[in-house]
Amino acid sequence: MRFLYVIILLSSMSNVIGQVLTNEPDKKETKNEEKKEIKPKTGLEIYFGVSPAYTDRTLTKSETLFGKELGEREKEEGDWVTSFAAGIRNQLNENFLMELGVGFSRNKEVYSFSDTDTLHNYENTYQHISFPIRLAYTFGKDVSFYGGIGVMPKAFISLRRDVTTLDVNGQEKEEKIIEKDGFNFFVIDAMATVGTRIKFNPNYGVFAMLEGRKQLTNNYDDQGAYVRKPYALGFHFGFQVYL
Repeated sequence: MRFLYVIILLSSMSNVIGQVLTNEPDKKETKNEEKKEIKPKTGLEIYFGVSPAYTDRTLTKSETLFGKELGEREKEEGDWVTSFAAGIRNQLNENFLMELGVGFSRNKEVYSFSDTDTLHNYENTYQHISFPIRLAYTFGKDVSFYGGIGVMPKAFISLRRDVTTLDVNGQEKEEKIIEKDGFNFFVIDAMATVGTRIKFNPNYGVFAMLEGRKQLTNNYDDQGAYVRKPYALGFHFGFQVYL
């Protein structure tokens, strides 16, 4: 009789242990499934970019009554300068993005003349608030191709002139001049960008691109002596955050 009780007890314990062993994986699978649940992305990105570029310009005499010959300005040269922009990208479909941004855009020209007792150097930096608008085509997943075209309306802030001359003692004298009059407040660029984007994880990534820009309108107003239209060729790189 005792032997029968022992068999019944062992049988019951075996059933309990079997149920525990059978149920535990289900709990683990449930936990793993809960961990795998990721909040779906909206298709929106926030980006921040830096754009070092070599900038130059075309400069011609204005055809109005106020036009003047170029003179020494014909000897001005281009120079490198950095601009900045941040904005949002919206995934229109699998391959197309729309970008809207705001930034600080600059272009520059330089002049240098020196002689035995003469020095006259200056840098002219034209500064704008910019509003880049791009339509971009992309393909690829973690590493993707990017090609975009667009326009960039710009609002004029100022012309900064950094001038270096010699004083009466032959010492270099530096002067910074800010000019705001005589310029068109609103100008617009056409631009093209090509490069690559790298997605590190579902939350953020980076981009590196070549970018070209050409201003379509004149920096100077209707009473200006010249028609000035800058252009730029350089780089555009930064990071993006996926929302």
